[in-house]
Amino acid sequence: MTEQRAEDIARFLAGLEADGYLSDPAWKQAFGAVPRHVFLPAFFLPLPDGRWQAIDASHPDYWANVYADTTLTTQLDGTVSPDPDSGPLSGTGTCSSTQPGLMALMLDALCLSGGERVLEIGTGTGYNAALLAHRLGSANVASVEVDPVVADLARQRLAVCGYRPTVITGDGEQGWPEGGPYDRIIATVSVPAVPPAWLAQVRDGGAIVVSLWRDLGGGPLVRLEVNAGSGQGFFLAEAGGFMPVRAVNRAAAALPTAVKQTGTTRPTRHPSHVLHHPDAGLWLALRVTGVTWLGFTPDGGNEQMWLFASDGSWAAVDDTAGQVEQYGPREVWDEIETVFDRWCDAGSPTRDRLGLTVTDTGAHRFWLDSPNAVVWDDAGARR
Repeated sequence: MTEQRAEDIARFLAGLEADGYLSDPAWKQAFGAVPRHVFLPAFFLPLPDGRWQAIDASHPDYWANVYADTTLTTQLDGTVSPDPDSGPLSGTGTCSSTQPGLMALMLDALCLSGGERVLEIGTGTGYNAALLAHRLGSANVASVEVDPVVADLARQRLAVCGYRPTVITGDGEQGWPEGGPYDRIIATVSVPAVPPAWLAQVRDGGAIVVSLWRDLGGGPLVRLEVNAGSGQGFFLAEAGGFMPVRAVNRAAAALPTAVKQTGTTRPTRHPSHVLHHPDAGLWLALRVTGVTWLGFTPDGGNEQMWLFASDGSWAAVDDTAGQVEQYGPREVWDEIETVFDRWCDAGSPTRDRLGLTVTDTGAHRFWLDSPNAVVWDDAGARR
């Protein structure tokens, strides 16, 4: 290893520690021992025009990126792998190596003491599985990956580093009952609802750490303690999101220029940035479902936030003018402002005061401070 590469790795570890991660010496040792670059021989970097460029170790920016606290995209559109010899590509990321800080946060939330058996959902590159195997031993780690090509590459790279956890090709939402029961499940993909199969595969007293998928974002990262087939716990103080499982149908986001209808216009009561409030954003994402957003600035006009619902409804918020235009059966911005008002009426609670109970029937109940104080019951989360 060159001196420059050693400096990059040392800077990487120091940065994670300075940002409040790696407070557990065992995880600090694991991040220092497991070489991220082995699991990321090539990846895509985003270009200013929205396309992607693949790079590998021959690129001058490779080492600074691979040892940075950032998510790196490793697959486009479910099939396209990074080829540094190809030119810029268009596409949607479908596999990535998670931001190491988020990985450290979730690994720490597992509250491991050593010797636990862990099931990981979403093997991806294999880097997270390697960290788990380093901490717990390969025999105590199983990982499920839906993409057979991705799974095979992960197995190869894990073996290069001397780790041999069980990597299964299959549907992560079904878990892997053959290896259970588990002490912990950790998901590095987002799911719209916590699958009952996971609850059934965790022993009483165990835990699940997972991010719920919502089109509005919000980073709903939750730790559930499992007993008798149900899970219960608080959302973490920090946001965390992943690409969704491939079965998710994301809310359609037609370009604003394609919207031909004229909606109704009214003054707004709240600005659009409430969607990105670190605490209110969680409530909004969880309660206003089937809606996505994008920023848009028309020629000669003000910056706008557009929201699109899966039923064709839309809203365009112009903060400069203090107005919103809405169209369709759902008055989307009305929903946003109503939920934000309810969050304010509840005392503007921080995200770690919101809790979740998932029953063995798949019901999701959201509560504030105590499981007895249910704020809403998400019947749509049932499976």
